[in-house]
Amino acid sequence: MKWYESSPELKARISPPNRISGMKLTPANADAALAARAEPAASGERLSVRVEGLRLDAEVGVYASEHGRKQPITVSLEAEVASEAAHPGADLGHAVNYAALAETVRQVVGRQHHELLEDLAQALADTMFAEPRIVRIALRIDKLTALDDAASVGVSYERWR
Repeated sequence: MKWYESSPELKARISPPNRISGMKLTPANADAALAARAEPAASGERLSVRVEGLRLDAEVGVYASEHGRKQPITVSLEAEVASEAAHPGADLGHAVNYAALAETVRQVVGRQHHELLEDLAQALADTMFAEPRIVRIALRIDKLTALDDAASVGVSYERWR
């Protein structure tokens, strides 16, 4: 006897083992399963807002040749949001806006010369964390013309609270 056959209720809810993928759970009521999924889970759920490959010209670098001139960079970011911002519903005021994130990056990059990409990453994270709905930020910043024989060089930076 299979473990699920010991109870008629369990037997009705669980299909027999599938030879390829093991056991397969089947909801007793498909409508109830869909309704349950429509509500946010109490735990185990994440939502991130992403901006990939934002192209900017930035004053960044330690070499004298990098001061006073801009060079092309790309910034990619992933901002994980708090659970209340993950399900804004019809109220978009509760959503974290990717266009606002991109504009924040543009402002921080254009504000001043940054000696290192690491410094720029920290300045971006500091600014992003002024938004309390952001609980984790992952950044990738690449210089596109730093080495003649490389597509890019860069840093990745992550911070969470």
